Amino acid sequence: MGCGCAAVCLLLVLAGIGTWVAFNWKGWASDITKKVAADAVAKSSLPAEDKARILKRINLLADDFQAGKVSTQQLGHVMEQIAKSPLLPLGLVMAADEKYVKPSGLSSDDQDAARRTLQRLARGAFEKSIPENDTQEVMKLVMNHQPDGSEQLKERLTDDELKAFLEKAKEKADAASVPDEPFEVNIADELEKAIDKALNP
Repeated sequence: MGCGCAAVCLLLVLAGIGTWVAFNWKGWASDITKKVAADAVAKSSLPAEDKARILKRINLLADDFQAGKVSTQQLGHVMEQIAKSPLLPLGLVMAADEKYVKPSGLSSDDQDAARRTLQRLARGAFEKSIPENDTQEVMKLVMNHQPDGSEQLKERLTDDELKAFLEKAKEKADAASVPDEPFEVNIADELEKAIDKALNP
């Protein structure tokens, strides 16, 4: 998506490649993964140090998969660990910030408030204080339905659409009594922890 959630997207791609590509195509899968990683991380808003760490870890995982040191089953475990980590909700928050909040016509103070609302939504989703159905209800406001039945983040929102999305997110966070405080996690740290835990349970 060309945003700060690159790490999340990359591991989803990697897990899919590892699961569905035949054994004899491991070299191809590894090369494609590295290119996707390099492109996505380059476009992300992550700090340079974190970008380097993420690329190093993903490239190592791709090389180990190609060499047979990591199995497709283990890649599945990586996917499971990512699902249990805060990476996915935080990825959505970073995507919404990059795609909608930063380029919006909101004032600086309103943008700061918007980020706090998104962080509260992410925390509620991760800690499960906000039910999954409620999170999906919020996210539907920024999703487009694709012909194949999948959903994709809208490229742009009007300021009115953004305000409606943020109001709904705040409503769900308030209802779940999510603390009104920053919820920030280092993406590179969480990515490394998820991979290490999956490969060394």
